[in-house]
Amino acid sequence: MNTLRYALRFLLRARTYTLINLLGLAFSLACCIILLRYIHRELTVDAHGQDLSTIVVPLRDIEGTVYPGENPVRESDGVFAFDRKWIREQCRVVEEENASIFSGDRAFQSDLFAVDSTFFHFFSYQVVEGILALSRPDVAILTEKYARRLFGKESPIGKKLMYGKWTLTVIGVLKEPVCKTTWNFDLLVSRQLKPNWGKLNIELMRVDPHLNLEEVNKQTNVYRKYPYDERALCRYRYIGWKDFYFESSIADKYNRIFQFGNRNYVYILLGVDIFLFLIGILSFVNLYSVTMLKRTRMYGLKKVFGISRGRLFVEMYLENLLMMAGAILLAWGIIELSSRYITHLFGESVPGTFFDWVLTGSLLVVLPLLASFVFYVRYGLKNPVSCMRFYQAGKSKSVYRQVFLFIQYAITMLLMILAFYFQHHFDFLMHTSHGYTTQGILSADLYRENSYSAYESLTSEQQQRQWACREAINQKLDECPFIESWMTSSRDFLRGYFTDIINDKGEKFPLYVMFTSTDFMKMLGLKVKEGQIGEIDSYEHYQIALNETAMKTLGYDTLEKAAVRSVSPLWIAMVQGKVVEYGTSMMQVNAVVKDFFPQRLTDGVPPMLLVISSNSLGAALIKAVPGREKELVPYLKKIEQEVYHTDDFTYQWMDDKVAEMYKDDERTSDIYTLFSYMAIWVSCLGLLGISLFEIRRRYREIAIRKVNGATRRDLYLLLVRRYLLVQLLAFVVAAPVAWLMIQHYTATFVEKAPVTVGLFLIPFLVVMVLSVLTLYWQMNRASRINPSEVMKSE
Repeated sequence: MNTLRYALRFLLRARTYTLINLLGLAFSLACCIILLRYIHRELTVDAHGQDLSTIVVPLRDIEGTVYPGENPVRESDGVFAFDRKWIREQCRVVEEENASIFSGDRAFQSDLFAVDSTFFHFFSYQVVEGILALSRPDVAILTEKYARRLFGKESPIGKKLMYGKWTLTVIGVLKEPVCKTTWNFDLLVSRQLKPNWGKLNIELMRVDPHLNLEEVNKQTNVYRKYPYDERALCRYRYIGWKDFYFESSIADKYNRIFQFGNRNYVYILLGVDIFLFLIGILSFVNLYSVTMLKRTRMYGLKKVFGISRGRLFVEMYLENLLMMAGAILLAWGIIELSSRYITHLFGESVPGTFFDWVLTGSLLVVLPLLASFVFYVRYGLKNPVSCMRFYQAGKSKSVYRQVFLFIQYAITMLLMILAFYFQHHFDFLMHTSHGYTTQGILSADLYRENSYSAYESLTSEQQQRQWACREAINQKLDECPFIESWMTSSRDFLRGYFTDIINDKGEKFPLYVMFTSTDFMKMLGLKVKEGQIGEIDSYEHYQIALNETAMKTLGYDTLEKAAVRSVSPLWIAMVQGKVVEYGTSMMQVNAVVKDFFPQRLTDGVPPMLLVISSNSLGAALIKAVPGREKELVPYLKKIEQEVYHTDDFTYQWMDDKVAEMYKDDERTSDIYTLFSYMAIWVSCLGLLGISLFEIRRRYREIAIRKVNGATRRDLYLLLVRRYLLVQLLAFVVAAPVAWLMIQHYTATFVEKAPVTVGLFLIPFLVVMVLSVLTLYWQMNRASRINPSEVMKSE
């Protein structure tokens, strides 16, 4: 008890250093904890899964177009399927985004999963109400959030829902897991509800733990003829479910029903976390060593009077424990106060879990032990005479403190330079034209229609009612004074896929194929450079256009010579009751379109083939009258209320859709900016503490210089010179490291912000100015001392 009291007494006596150290360490730990919690959440996605290491998903790759699919049933399919003896259990999943569900006469949008009854053998969910078992085809299970959306506080068990012609009975409500999940569905139905969902099944397979996926992929991940179309090549790759969340080849295939992570983004966060931890720990060690230096004589006296090494270590440990406990407590206070901003920064909230307790406990145990060990080795193992002499010798030996300060500022400047570049790069992406118009254009899911396979199953009366609703909406859109023009389009109107296209010489090139319409091209202002897009009078007739890059890729100089065909069919249509494939025979190119960026600027302009029709079904794409944008959304809600008795619909402005492409770039920029300023704050606190000690120790030197005629300017230069030199050296080291990191990060970018001298000089000047301001108060105070009083006190 006395040892604890002595430790607390010392910390209170050195309260200035204690407070500075406490604040610096607290802010550093707060940043580290915030980042570690998010990183842990990213690395433990789908933690509610049962034995995730044994769950495998096949990825089907047809000439570069990759989708999760089913394991081939027969080896005669032409694509090797690994021996099914390794499979212990299977579950097939069909996703349907923006499905229309009716509760009474009210329509709701839903992200629906049709799954096998074995689904709950793969993933565990907590039951809120009812049961979680898809024992019959006509039952549905809702998430708790979706149940509240449909029925409020009323129990949904036994309620009836309409999906197409099918009536579903709600039998259960599940609670969303605390962990992050790969898929975000609203309700589950049985895959047996209808025989054909019109979509590719995603098969989850639980395999024997001894199955070697690397060996399997060596055999299956080889292009072979596709059994259902021998003109195409296909291969399969099998991945574990733990890798599915980070699978980049399929991340752009879905909108919101699946969410995917970015390993590079996690690595960036981990790097920032390590840098901030180093800054905080180095600042703590530097400041605490100053206070320990003042106590070396006392330790020597204690050793003379017989204090044991064990008790000495306990004293040091308790001091560090009290300091760390206070810092961790303050860090969690900072985290709670900043939780709303952190949620905005990461785009999601990070709920409290058991990991928080483990992390806090680990920090509270490990950090005091490490710090105590370092200082015990440095001070505790010396003999009494050395301890009493060490303080005097230490007056001229502050090199290690300058080295620690140098490392702190090198890391700080590195983070600042990266923050400035990423902000510059993000501004470049947001203010560079994609080659099409986005201003005032809105995409809205106004039509409550399900997939084509669901439409086919409707009765003639239901089909007529559905078309009547569509016509009513179309009429109201035509009558709206806020709408300049509108059309229907695929929800993913800028999304395409790569496939092999052959020119007139028989040469094969991968081109980005995008299906679009004449109205879409007019609305977005896509420019035709050569040729023209004629009138298209039916859904099965299309015209072909190439962009400028595709013309160069295919080796065409003029439009007259341009003709192309695809290895596999580009589209299929019913003609006189027969299925006809189009695109595999030579097609004359009708027009050349000026280059534009269909996706991210960093991906560049791909060689593109545009398949142009008269129009297409899907979402409504609406261009508002300039200045009337704010009135448009309430009007659309009114339409939905009148036609479907609900205002539950999703919409997105085109500007926001483009900005969404760069959400990772924005977050990277914001994260570096925020935590680089935190690094400056912690480093300046460390500088403040060190300068307090070192400038105070030079009072005698300052007094003598003043007696000898030194001016205030001379004293300022004397005191600040050492610290500015340290920061200059830190910049010399940080700048080339930052340049190398930027070059590595942007190596694959086609379009990127230029690296200029200003991106290095501005962060350097910011850090220098803040550091000088930190030192100014102490330098001013030191320059005003009375030499006679200093001489008397010394």
